Amino acid sequence: MSFKPHARRVEHTRRMAGALLRQDDVAREAVETVQLLVSEIVTNAVVHGNGDRVRFSLAYDPCGTVRIEVDDRSPARVAVRHPDPDEESGRGMFLVDALARDWGRRGTRTWCTVSVGSAREVRA
Repeated sequence: MSFKPHARRVEHTRRMAGALLRQDDVAREAVETVQLLVSEIVTNAVVHGNGDRVRFSLAYDPCGTVRIEVDDRSPARVAVRHPDPDEESGRGMFLVDALARDWGRRGTRTWCTVSVGSAREVRA
């Protein structure tokens, strides 16, 4: 999907990702992790992006992997920061680095992958 960079789009994108994964019976904890990472990467795109649009995609492999990808049209490098405890921002990529299986930046796109299981697998 594509949208104008606005703060209200972060929550909208987060909710949409959760709804899509819950349709496929992905475990609640995994959905919450994906939603957190969506929020962090989309927020970075809205705040630091260069274009008039943000492009977001979410791909779910039923074998257990979710790929989040956000294109912010910014050629800037993305880095993991270690902010001081009293800083109010700067933890987004730290969380992505800690929770994602893998992540990176290709051109103007930031992506990450998350290993998830389905609710059926958790109950089995």
